[in-house]
Amino acid sequence: MLMQTNVTYPITRAVAAGVAGGFVGALIMGGLALMMPINGQPFFVAAAMLMGLSGAMATAAGWMLHLITGLVVGAIFGVAITKVNVFRVTNIKQGLAWGLGAGVLVWVIFFLPMMIVSGMASMLGPMLMTMMLGSFAAHLVYGLILGGIVGVVLPKTVPVSVQAYKCPTCGASFNSQSELMEHAHKHEVLAS
Repeated sequence: MLMQTNVTYPITRAVAAGVAGGFVGALIMGGLALMMPINGQPFFVAAAMLMGLSGAMATAAGWMLHLITGLVVGAIFGVAITKVNVFRVTNIKQGLAWGLGAGVLVWVIFFLPMMIVSGMASMLGPMLMTMMLGSFAAHLVYGLILGGIVGVVLPKTVPVSVQAYKCPTCGASFNSQSELMEHAHKHEVLAS
């Protein structure tokens, strides 16, 4: 049984850095979306129009939903990089890498389904591929900004040391010795 000390950051600081990165990323991504309009509007305003809103109400609702999504994704990113050891961000390179991954993930699990469900995909016709590539690039930019801000801000925060117990067989980490012993028993059962 090996005991190791993992360095992490206070979750409130990681979430705050993620929210800040998510907000700035969403603003910049919104600016990019203005350059790729659907019926003269960014995709998120066009989505609000498909929900039956119009004029200033559609613009306000579209931007609000877009910014809230950026904030929520940033907060989730902050939790993930604090609570999941493999996602730990200790420098800007790691922040950028995990941020890119977050941008791709949001594009796949949120943006693409929203395009299909809202009917925007069928509405675009021959412009669909251009829109998809542009939105993919915009989500990559969002992820780079999110991860870049977190990768710069978080390592300047005072870290917290967390004791962890590491399984010598598979390398898994556990918060208590009893969790490690229970896990080690599973290795013994599998070996017999």
